[in-house]
Amino acid sequence: MRSDWFKAHPQVKLCTSVPVLAWAFYDFANTIWALNILSLYFPLWVVQDMEAKQSTLSITLSSSMLLVAIVSPALGAVSDQTGKRLQFLASAVLITVICTVLFGLPHKLGFTLGLFIIANFAYQSGNVFYDSLLTTISRFEIRGTVSGLGVAFGYVGSFAGIILIAPIASNWGRVSTFMPTGIAFLLFSLPCYLFIKETPSGKGLSVNLLKESYVQIYQTIRQHSQHINLFRFIAARFLYVDAINTLLVFMAIYLTEVIGFNDSTIRVLLLTSASSAIIGSFLYGRLTDYLGPKNTLFIILAQWIVVFIGLAATSSPLFIWVIGFLTGTALGGTWTADRTLLTRLAPPSQIGEFFGLYQLAGKFAAVIGPLIWGVTVESLVELGNMRFRIAILALLINVVLGLLTLTLVKLPTKQPNGLDNID
Repeated sequence: MRSDWFKAHPQVKLCTSVPVLAWAFYDFANTIWALNILSLYFPLWVVQDMEAKQSTLSITLSSSMLLVAIVSPALGAVSDQTGKRLQFLASAVLITVICTVLFGLPHKLGFTLGLFIIANFAYQSGNVFYDSLLTTISRFEIRGTVSGLGVAFGYVGSFAGIILIAPIASNWGRVSTFMPTGIAFLLFSLPCYLFIKETPSGKGLSVNLLKESYVQIYQTIRQHSQHINLFRFIAARFLYVDAINTLLVFMAIYLTEVIGFNDSTIRVLLLTSASSAIIGSFLYGRLTDYLGPKNTLFIILAQWIVVFIGLAATSSPLFIWVIGFLTGTALGGTWTADRTLLTRLAPPSQIGEFFGLYQLAGKFAAVIGPLIWGVTVESLVELGNMRFRIAILALLINVVLGLLTLTLVKLPTKQPNGLDNID
């Protein structure tokens, strides 16, 4: 009976294959790290427990993102040439975990911030290899749904991260959360390496290969007219990801300073957002396959505009819960639709390289966004809490510009496999 049902619904069978589920489980693992380190406990530990300025956190985050921005395109090109994305991904995870386990152990801010730069560099670099595996484990016609499945697993990981780590934070403080977060990231990422198969090219990592990768990137950029729509998309992504990622990093601080939420309330709000993100990832994943990733991304960015305006305008704790729900569904949709859009624009033989450029846009954005936030809130101290609202409105401008840039992107009428494009 079960077999007959799968025969009648072949797309479901493809979306629930072992490699797809193993790939999605990595999203489960890395979201645990992203939530606890990037969004919740680490920023609050730096600013409140260690009494550092928000600009210190901003500069630290920007420094790590700058390193990623410089290196990520080359990493993508190397992964295309070697075919060893899983090996590189495993190495990145191991470096991230080792550094995270050591966070806060000497209880010296400078030491931990240095480790954070390395850990975040490795974590973000790993996403280049992870995202480019999307074309290895899925077919074109279900890629939006598979991407959404990964995002959904990621936000289930948010639940797991909060449930597993919250009791530790409550009993032993924020600094105690770093080691178990790193270990959880390592353990839950294992299925990805065990159940996905790829065919290495035989090339190994070398200095010459890195040089060749940068030469390849240079040639690609010089010939940007051949990929003009892809570069327009990357420019659009730079703008809206700048705003979104900056908001995520400083959200806990904003809710604490402006709205008056404590850690436990923020955790519940994050659980609410994670729940809605799961809904958003499946909803927008199906919508991506139906309407196309570009049209779907238009809808999502319009939703983000509502989120930013709502946050900047409200002082009501009750309305924040509505904003939290909208933020979650928009998050689930953003990562689902935009990486699917890239797979429809990039040549299959250069998918890793262009995912590197895709990551570069996000990482350069993550250099600029935190600096904008830090400068705004530090230079407008006399305005009190209003400075945080101004910072959010400054970020909103980038979301609007990103949406406008996206209108310039045109998809090819045919995909490499001969299927008609939806957009």
